[in-house]
Amino acid sequence: MKDIIEKLETPDILNNRFMQLLDSLSGIRTISNLGTQQLEKEQFIDSIMKTIIEHLEVEKASLYLLEKNSLKCVANLNWEQFITNESSINSNGKSYLLGEGIVGKTAANLQLIHIHNCKASDENLIKYETNKEKVGALICAPIMVNNTLLGVVELSHPEPNHFESWQEHSIVIYADLISMLLSNNKLLCDMQSIVDARTEELRHALEESEKLRARYEEMSVIDPLTKLYNRRYFFTEVSSTLARAKRYSQSFSLMLMDLDRFKDVNDTFGHECGDNVLTTMSEILSQFTREGDTLARIGGEEFVLALPETNNQGAIVLAERIRASIEEHDWKCNEDTMEIKISIGIATLADFNNEEILHDDIQLSDILRKADLALYFVKQHGRNGVKSFSAMS
Repeated sequence: MKDIIEKLETPDILNNRFMQLLDSLSGIRTISNLGTQQLEKEQFIDSIMKTIIEHLEVEKASLYLLEKNSLKCVANLNWEQFITNESSINSNGKSYLLGEGIVGKTAANLQLIHIHNCKASDENLIKYETNKEKVGALICAPIMVNNTLLGVVELSHPEPNHFESWQEHSIVIYADLISMLLSNNKLLCDMQSIVDARTEELRHALEESEKLRARYEEMSVIDPLTKLYNRRYFFTEVSSTLARAKRYSQSFSLMLMDLDRFKDVNDTFGHECGDNVLTTMSEILSQFTREGDTLARIGGEEFVLALPETNNQGAIVLAERIRASIEEHDWKCNEDTMEIKISIGIATLADFNNEEILHDDIQLSDILRKADLALYFVKQHGRNGVKSFSAMS
């Protein structure tokens, strides 16, 4: 029984995997739509590369096309280049002979190659891909049409064991779709009508999945009372925001907020008034959020606000404004006046040492834990206040 329980995946993990799969399907839809557009070959390839980076959670993607007896890299793109909207087209790309390196072996064997941990693999096999860059996991898939090799798509990520089995299947689907569209773009073959019919069927199916995704997202990430994001969305979205802050050495602050003595509000005025307080609270907090901030309700009367590109002092100033606004608000319940106050704890990425940040040891839960300690400090020292973790020592 214990072994079975350990293998069970949590709802958050299943939800995250489901969202990743739907994102992968959205990428397939985007690529399939390229077949209906009048694009030059380079524009077409560049759009494919950007779609792969955006939807398959890879750090780098490269496309090799077969020219005579060698595979030439015609496009490559990494995450940083995607963020800055650089072109992926590479007119002076490296080449491999059939059977040379992972790219060449993929082409020669006409089979997908997945190296889960490049550091533990045969160095002679991976030296072509990893001699100048950090590669932890690597997948190469052949691009074929009618049993004829057109090229190879190569995807990598700096973390070992990054790719899961569902991603292998997605990459095979991407490669198959790319092969059809490349062949159509290059040859304008007699199969045009068949490709169009299949693309239309795929488009219809993906439109339905997109509608399902939209409905599922709305149900799974929105708090029904306050209409703010819930805990599930907060951890998924802000984990990515935190990763970008660490990657680009940007400031990042987190504000944990808890209404003081909220149980007394429910006991004295009733739960309907308590719900009204929470909805009004969400409206007040929303007024203090900027584009790029993430505000969520993560508990009964507990809210959290993620502040990218905001240092400790900036977070303190904002927290004091929020605290004062809530204290000064005219809180009413059926003509009765209520006293509503809030305690706020703050933690920042700067509360960790550079070595922890450099080695990517910091998780969102670690920052949230420090903010919770600061919040607890406020609760223990009179409530209705603001405290940052850095000021506790």
